[in-house]
Amino acid sequence: MAVFQICVQVCVQALLAGVFAKKDHYKVAVTTAGVLQLAVVLGVGLMAFLAADMWFGGGVFTSDAAVINTIHKGVSFIAGTQTINTLAFVFDGEWRGMASIGIG
Repeated sequence: MAVFQICVQVCVQALLAGVFAKKDHYKVAVTTAGVLQLAVVLGVGLMAFLAADMWFGGGVFTSDAAVINTIHKGVSFIAGTQTINTLAFVFDGEWRGMASIGIG
């Protein structure tokens, strides 16, 4: 997830800085919308992957029923927050992209 965050932030910063510098507000809106849509899709995908991995893979590292039960209780919270996390990373990248050219 950390590598994803860095890649998204750098890409968003570069894209937004370029279109802001050209003062092309339509491309700013399109770029922002596209990146946010990609973040939602990737966040939902990561959520599904983590939920399945944690639910079915909980017994890989332990056979203790109490630990596996605790993992299953935490799956919904951890997996459910991944879409929110990806959106937070994108907004941070967008903010830094705008701030890098003096708009934020």
